[in-house]
Amino acid sequence: MIEFFSAPMDDAVFPLPQLHWLALELLPRAARGYADVAAELVFALLLGLVLRFVVLPLLVRASARNDWAIDDIVTARLRDRALLWSILAGVLAAMPDMPWKARSIAAGEKIAAAVLALSVTLTLMRIVSEIVGRNQSPSGGGTTLVKYIINSLLLLLGVGAILGMFGVSVFPALTALGVGGLAVALAFQDTLANVFAGVNLSASRQIRLGDFVSIDGSKMEGFVADIGWRTTTLRTLDELLIYIPNKRLAEAMMTNYSRPDPSMWIEVALRVGLDVDPEAIEALLLDEVRLARAELPGLRDEPSLPRFRVGEWALEIRLYVPIRNFVDRNPLTSTMVKRVLNRLRREGVVIPVPHRVVHMTSATADTTATPAGSQPPPP
Repeated sequence: MIEFFSAPMDDAVFPLPQLHWLALELLPRAARGYADVAAELVFALLLGLVLRFVVLPLLVRASARNDWAIDDIVTARLRDRALLWSILAGVLAAMPDMPWKARSIAAGEKIAAAVLALSVTLTLMRIVSEIVGRNQSPSGGGTTLVKYIINSLLLLLGVGAILGMFGVSVFPALTALGVGGLAVALAFQDTLANVFAGVNLSASRQIRLGDFVSIDGSKMEGFVADIGWRTTTLRTLDELLIYIPNKRLAEAMMTNYSRPDPSMWIEVALRVGLDVDPEAIEALLLDEVRLARAELPGLRDEPSLPRFRVGEWALEIRLYVPIRNFVDRNPLTSTMVKRVLNRLRREGVVIPVPHRVVHMTSATADTTATPAGSQPPPP
């Protein structure tokens, strides 16, 4: 040791083994067995700090430059977990250097690995939940049912991996569940039917979040807000929520106004007299639609289709006007009816009113013959 420090400073070389030996000499005898462990933990801590505050923030800023939302979510969650995972990985790597018995070291490794696996599983579940929540938009995307299924699979894999670290096999448990699966299926028949119907609706992509649908041609219609494990939520134009069981929705006749194109045709019905010129009426209606298209942005730039039918007392007309979005069909229909009626009145076209002529005749007295020898009935 004296020869080590007697060398000149300019020629002195401090090799790492000698520094390590010097540090051990300075430590108490009881703590010398943890020196290597402490060094590894300090290195893991420094690595985690560099990842948490230097590397991953750069990745977060880089991912924010594009429009893809998934990389933003993944990098943000990795940044939040980088320090914890680095420490857990350092503990797992330093565990063989612990001055413990082999059984204690093995138990410590299993515990550290289990905590790390559980943290990774929970982080993946949170990433899936955020991705599904971000994609729940009118343009279509994930549903609550998809989130439940993926998170259940991730949790099952994570728990299975953790149990496998401790020597517990999940195959006997799965076998037991298979034996009792029939009883569970019978007990939860309606619930399972709704779950599988929801899976079918989500996988077939017949309806997506944000689609406007009508059920069985009734007034039960609205935007698809969510597809859950039991019910599908519709949000009406009045901001009311309708909860429909997935099984009933899968069996119902459903009209999807959003697929493949949200545009549609509205119908303006009117009647004119049978004595008017159909060609003149058609030209008048088409001209009014042309003027309305310049003032109403909801109308499409396509020709309208008037259709004529001779009724009992009037000429019935159905004017079909193309619009851009089905949501505007009610206000645009009302506006077009008012415009067409005002235009007909300005042009002097009379809207006929049905008349009915009733002919009434006086009742004639009914005379009956009276048999001979009998008295006539009293008056």
